[in-house]
Amino acid sequence: MSKSAKIRIPKDVTALCEQVAKGYERRKKDYENRRMDIIYSHTSGFEGAVGGARGNSVSDPSAAKAERLEKLEESLDAKFVRAVERAIISLGADVARDSREKLRKAVLLNCENGHEYPYEILGIDEFSRREFYRRRKSFIVEIGAELGLLNFDS
Repeated sequence: MSKSAKIRIPKDVTALCEQVAKGYERRKKDYENRRMDIIYSHTSGFEGAVGGARGNSVSDPSAAKAERLEKLEESLDAKFVRAVERAIISLGADVARDSREKLRKAVLLNCENGHEYPYEILGIDEFSRREFYRRRKSFIVEIGAELGLLNFDS
């Protein structure tokens, strides 16, 4: 958390990280659905081959699935989901379990729509307004760092 206190986050990076957090639930659901579609699909392994089994496509169905899963894992949406999940895990790691869960939900809601869900409406009395927004900033920094948008070396 000390990283967030020392650096100044550019507004465009903050906005991008908020958008990544805002779309987290939708992206996670889409990612999981696509992953299950790949795992449970019944393909022959010849989808890309024109004219039968000849050609450069993978002919092994398991290898074809592994290739498709690897491609999914390298997708931008998968990277966004992983970045938010890692930021969620580190958010409130130093507080009690109940408070941690409330904090995580509150920060995600605030990132989704800060006007509709400001600190005063979120009902997290365990944290002062200042502490809440400090932790929210830490969450944004964590996402930015995970996506390679922030450089801590300079």
